[in-house]
Amino acid sequence: MNAQIRALIAQHEQKGDFTHVAPTEEMLASAQRLLGVTIPHQFVDYLAEYSHGGVGGIEILGVGLDGSMAFLEETLDYRKYGLPHNLLAVENCDEWLYCLDCDTGEVVSWSQVDGILPGYPSFDDFLLQDLEDAIENL
Repeated sequence: MNAQIRALIAQHEQKGDFTHVAPTEEMLASAQRLLGVTIPHQFVDYLAEYSHGGVGGIEILGVGLDGSMAFLEETLDYRKYGLPHNLLAVENCDEWLYCLDCDTGEVVSWSQVDGILPGYPSFDDFLLQDLEDAIENL
C-alpha cells in the first residue's frame, strides 16, 4: 500500500472508521479456496493493516470485528446473480459493486445490468481515488 494512502487515512481516520482486524493466513487461504482465486497482494496488504471500513462514508469490505469476512460473503452472494468468478467484491455501492479482478489486479465496476465496466489499474489506484473523493465531500 502506498504512502499517500497511509497519509490520507492517518490524517482523516476517526475512531471506529476501520476494524483493524487482520485476517490470519488460515482465513485468507480458506477465502481463496472457497472463491477459487488468488487474492492480489495490494488487497491483502490493505486487509492486514486496516481490514474493513473507510473514511468519509466509504466502506471497503474486509474482516469484521466478529471475524466475519465481508469481502468473501459479498462475493459469494453476488455470484448467485452472475458475478464472474474472477471478481472479488471490495465495495458495495448498491447499484453496482467495485470488484478486484483477481486475474489482472485491476478494480472494475460490475452490475447485473451493465456487466463489467473498466475502472482502475490496481487496488491502490482505486483506494486512493475513493479516499480522495470521500475526503473532498466531507
